[in-house]
Amino acid sequence: MVLSRNDPKQPVQVAKYVPKLSEVQRLEIEQKKNVMLLVENLIQREEATFKMIIDCLYDVGSLNLINKKVSLRFLKSLIKFIARLAKTIFRSIAFYWVINNTPELITNWLIDKIMISPNTQKKPLKAAKKSSKNSKAKKSQRKQKKKVQKKSATVVKYFPKLSEAQKLEIEQKKNVMLLVENLMEREEATFKMIIDCLYDVGSVNLINQKVAMRPLNRVMRLIARLSKPSFRAIAFYWVKKNTPELITDWLLSKVKF
Repeated sequence: MVLSRNDPKQPVQVAKYVPKLSEVQRLEIEQKKNVMLLVENLIQREEATFKMIIDCLYDVGSLNLINKKVSLRFLKSLIKFIARLAKTIFRSIAFYWVINNTPELITNWLIDKIMISPNTQKKPLKAAKKSSKNSKAKKSQRKQKKKVQKKSATVVKYFPKLSEAQKLEIEQKKNVMLLVENLMEREEATFKMIIDCLYDVGSVNLINQKVAMRPLNRVMRLIARLSKPSFRAIAFYWVKKNTPELITDWLLSKVKF
């Protein structure tokens, strides 16, 4: 702590103590800023795509909410009409919220996924062997099920009639998935840069925790740096294949009431 008083009339100024950051913490702060900037620029460039996704979610969410809260038919049709008129206002408000809050939320979520804490709790060990009675009972149940399945006649599956909300959800799910897939194809360079930032932080954090010896630590970092392009290609392939469905399911789960 440092005390300084330039003029005798001025009150004593106490300089704040700033702790020294480790290499991983400095890298995390730097790459966090980079990822946030990449996400912000992505949202600004793809404003039309994000507004179309908001429209799809609004249609599903408003219909689910009206069906749950309103039972009278006349009142339900009136509120649906009002919701349709209020769509443009909601879109602009929702997009304003997204552009202000989403970059930080996405960045924090991604950084949390790759930062491995040193004090990981060990899971309790499962019982090595189960009792012989339980195993015999399960085996007999399986045999009985197999016999029943063989003897049972073929049953025609009944497909229930879908409601209006379910049909709209299926339709809008396809639309959102297509929008996310096209967004990822257009913004391939941005997604690969985000993967690079996460890889830099995650690899350094993992090597520092697992490898304590300095020479071996440096060798592992060099190997991680050399394997970065191959990891980027594999990670982007996985993201392109799995992320659209994961994002769509997560978004639709947020508008179900």
